[in-house]
Parts: sequence; C-alpha cells; structure tokens
Amino acid sequence: MIGVGIRNKYLLQPNVDMDDATVGSGRSIDIELGGQEVITIDLGDLDPNPEDVLDLLKEGQCKVSVWTRLASEYWRRDFLAAAETIARAAIECMCYECDARGD
Repeated sequence: MIGVGIRNKYLLQPNVDMDDATVGSGRSIDIELGGQEVITIDLGDLDPNPEDVLDLLKEGQCKVSVWTRLASEYWRRDFLAAAETIARAAIECMCYECDARGD
C-alpha cells in the first residue's frame, strides 16, 4: 500500500471511469488505484528517483503501455537509470503475472 507521503506528492482526483490509466490532455498520466482513487503524475515534473512511480505502477496493476510511457518519459528527460529501472520492473511484473495465471 502506498504511504500518505507519496499520495501527497501526486495529485489525487475523484474516481473516474477509465481502464487503469489514461493520458490526459496535458503532460500527465492518470493511474487508477483499486477503483477508489486516481493519481495524476505530471510528466514535466518527474522525480529522478522512480521508486514512488514504481509503487504506483505496481499498486495500480497498470498495463504495459503505461509502464512503457513512463519509462519513455524518464528516458526523454535523460533519467536513463530510472528509465531502465522502470523497464526492468515492468518485465518482472508482467512475468510474475503470467506465472501467476499459468501462461
């Protein structure tokens, strides 16, 4: 579960009807957490340390496209180690989900 400090860092929005994340009209991405709340990440203000973002991605059980979008944004901002961390974590999470389903 994500701590209060992380939730305060990102913008919380009321629950909206969406898959698990959508890209807004600006430079942001919304991640739905358990159908109860939506956290918006401002892509223009990414923290070089991706740990909080990783926690959100894992808790939101986001689709590959969301992980890829965030890894790409980190790469674009020249946070190469963070981009690699997100990409590797995505692979681990997706492999774990496939193993859990028996795929």
